Amino acid sequence: MGEKMKPRRVFEIIALIAIVILVSWVWIAKEIAYINDPYVKEDALLDTYVTIKAYGESKNDVERAVNKAMAEIERIDGLMNFYSENSEISKINRGAGEKPVKITNDTMKTISLSVAYAKKTDGAFDPTIGAIIPLWDFGKEKMPTTPKMKKNLPLVGYHLIKLDKKANTIAFLKDGMKIDFGGVAKGYAIDKAMEILKRGGITGALITTGSTTRVFGHKPKADTWKIGIQYPRSHKSGENTMGIISTTDKSISTSGDYQQYFIKDKVRYHHILDPKTGMPAQGCISVTIITDMGATEADILSTAIFVMGYPRGMDFIKQNNGIEGIIVTSDGAVHVSPGLKDKVEDLKARIEV
Repeated sequence: MGEKMKPRRVFEIIALIAIVILVSWVWIAKEIAYINDPYVKEDALLDTYVTIKAYGESKNDVERAVNKAMAEIERIDGLMNFYSENSEISKINRGAGEKPVKITNDTMKTISLSVAYAKKTDGAFDPTIGAIIPLWDFGKEKMPTTPKMKKNLPLVGYHLIKLDKKANTIAFLKDGMKIDFGGVAKGYAIDKAMEILKRGGITGALITTGSTTRVFGHKPKADTWKIGIQYPRSHKSGENTMGIISTTDKSISTSGDYQQYFIKDKVRYHHILDPKTGMPAQGCISVTIITDMGATEADILSTAIFVMGYPRGMDFIKQNNGIEGIIVTSDGAVHVSPGLKDKVEDLKARIEV
């Protein structure tokens, strides 16, 4: 018979097994949780694709928070979809020209902020552009007729909106007016969703609609998130970014003439309309805004500054704290605000147009 194992040796073996089990459990827990790799959820909402990436130490908490965040984006989309007959925006557009319409707190917040920025940008951003939107059909390459434009353009004007914040109602001073949240809904939905993620135990997250992005916290083994700025024209090398921003706890929004457009008689007609003319804004190819305020503001400002053009748009950026930007003008020149210089990787000085 073999020699009987000593108690100390037995203890050492048991301790070693316990350590192996503990290490294995920690490794498995990390794999189950979203520590090294994010939980990713995508959905078709807000007339685009929405992506949420989130990290956290509890698998259940991360998944629950992300699912709630995506459901919140879907809820906001249901309220603010210009093309849905059942949305609150459509309800407003059908009735606010006749009498005050009761609205939700979300819509009141969004329209109030939109009007505030319409004033601040001298109408470069104007939610009442909705009266012009149906006159254009970029899919069918349809332009407005002159009579229709003359009829609808007087219906554009943020000063024609009457808000009663105590009663939570909105009214239009002219029948036929329409509001459109195409330049703000994505940002607002992202901000609402990010609030849910922050409350849900998330250590780092990214929410993007492609054109508007917000990041929070950090990725594992990295202090910042890297966000690519889309190259606004087809490039012969196949390159699709014109620079990379490394940041955290910021919102980034890009407005470009390449997102919805058609070309007729060598002229590019795009979806970013100048509220004063009803026609596509001229002078810019793309505008990217980076701000620590929120995705709502980034969304609004990228549209407004695109309409302002250069140099007026860059002057606006310089005069307002917490905003940085990149403006690409129609000649291909890339203009960068002072606070972003030397902070964007591989940024082109000029693009091919």
